[in-house]
Amino acid sequence: MRPSKLPVLVLVLWLGATLLWWGFAFMPLPSTPPEWLTAARVACFGSAESGLPALYGWMLLVLAPGSFFVGILVLWGSELGTSLRTVARSPLGICVVALIAAALIVEGTWVSAKVRAGVAVAAWDPGAQDATDLPATYPRQAVAAPDFTLVDQNGAEISLGRFKGKPVVLTFVFAHCQTMCPLLVQHIKQAAPGAAPSEVLLITLDPWRDTPSGLPGIARQWDIPRNFHVLSSARAAEVLRVVNAYHVPFERNEKTGEISHPGLVFLVDAEGRLAYTFNNPPSAWIREGLDRLATGAARAG
Repeated sequence: MRPSKLPVLVLVLWLGATLLWWGFAFMPLPSTPPEWLTAARVACFGSAESGLPALYGWMLLVLAPGSFFVGILVLWGSELGTSLRTVARSPLGICVVALIAAALIVEGTWVSAKVRAGVAVAAWDPGAQDATDLPATYPRQAVAAPDFTLVDQNGAEISLGRFKGKPVVLTFVFAHCQTMCPLLVQHIKQAAPGAAPSEVLLITLDPWRDTPSGLPGIARQWDIPRNFHVLSSARAAEVLRVVNAYHVPFERNEKTGEISHPGLVFLVDAEGRLAYTFNNPPSAWIREGLDRLATGAARAG
């Protein structure tokens, strides 16, 4: 007696529906997504401050498909294995398995990227400032910092390579941020006096709103010194390439358009190497890191 293909058909339909369900929740959206799509996502899954679904959204994502899968096992558990082996031997079955595997890989990439960004944001604590010195054992890196060219608040093209010979402080912020970004800029400003001479590059995470024409206003808003450069580009893709090159996790809130991100600060040495990576560092850490880079450069000289 030939095994029924119905269990496999139901299982494939369940997999397809589950992939669509999770894809709807985690698929990357354009910078200005349709309002109906944003509203539907928020209505179905909620929106936590980290940019991830709310608790009830996770319950819907897990429990709804899970309950259907349990039902499939209860109804056809004894037949499912035999039916799968039979279908997998046919060319059509192999094609279906390949398509499902490809969809799982793509969707897994979307989900993992969004979860990593959300976890990084949730881990940030504005009250966790440590006023102690930078530990002597704090890991020092020695990889080449990705170079780039963007536009600053004076309309000048700024590349990382032009500052070779002195340390550089580099971080990613945006003008509409009312929490983390002003604190990061303030900590870097507080570290500058008394630290080794350096250049500071503030790269926007919101090139859609922080356009080159708006950078002078942002510079005034943050009251930055002359060695600080607020950077963006007329082409958002150019800025996003820099963000991705430094592996900065961020997530646009689909309800408000705001951006969640960790408070990463990078210190680049005089040779253009990425020396230190901090997350929400106190001013003392930035100052000490710059001093160590200056001392190392002097010894090398």
